[in-house]
Amino acid sequence: MRRDRAKLFGKQLARLRRAKGLKQHELAERIGSGPQYVSHIETGRNKPGFDNIFELAEELDVSPMELFYAAGLDENKEALQKRIEDLLNRCSEAQLRKIYRILLVSLEE
Repeated sequence: MRRDRAKLFGKQLARLRRAKGLKQHELAERIGSGPQYVSHIETGRNKPGFDNIFELAEELDVSPMELFYAAGLDENKEALQKRIEDLLNRCSEAQLRKIYRILLVSLEE
């Protein structure tokens, strides 16, 4: 895993960990690693081993592939808007309605 990919992996791990309500040391403890292990992965300093990827995914209730899905995490606002616009231009009316409803729900506080 190249360093830039390791950082994206770390960002995705951090996002999923926070969504689960876990602190770094708590997740590390759950997979039987030292307290700094998750911190080092999230900052890109360490790269997880194959077995650890599966253990992390299991503790976060996601598939291992979800840990690698980091699309959009490292892009600026303009790049994200362009990607979204490109996707929307390819959607049918029915798909646009569904996306609109999803956006409304996700923006509620």
